[in-house]
Amino acid sequence: MNTSGMLRGYLAKVMDQESFFFHVINCMEKQLIDWGNEPILLFNWEKHSKDVGGFFLVDGFSYFFTFEKQALKQLQNQSPYAVDRALWESLVENGFVLKESNYIDKAFM
Repeated sequence: MNTSGMLRGYLAKVMDQESFFFHVINCMEKQLIDWGNEPILLFNWEKHSKDVGGFFLVDGFSYFFTFEKQALKQLQNQSPYAVDRALWESLVENGFVLKESNYIDKAFM
């Protein structure tokens, strides 16, 4: 998956937190599909909750995550790909094996 750092930086600045998180989830789904996986990505963004939780179902394996919304906001402000990196790292911690791509390179710079 090809991705533009300049465009991502702009999106991180102008998008509200929920919309940006949804964008990141969509990018991750596209990357998983590009790698030949069949992903299902579900998350629960409740307005009044301090946390967001969800899971990735990738080729029959489940990878769960939970993040504090405040921490995600700080990541969004810190770097355009910091939220992506945190989510990918949560998958790796649960046994997912990353492959190479332009997108992954940007997320882990």
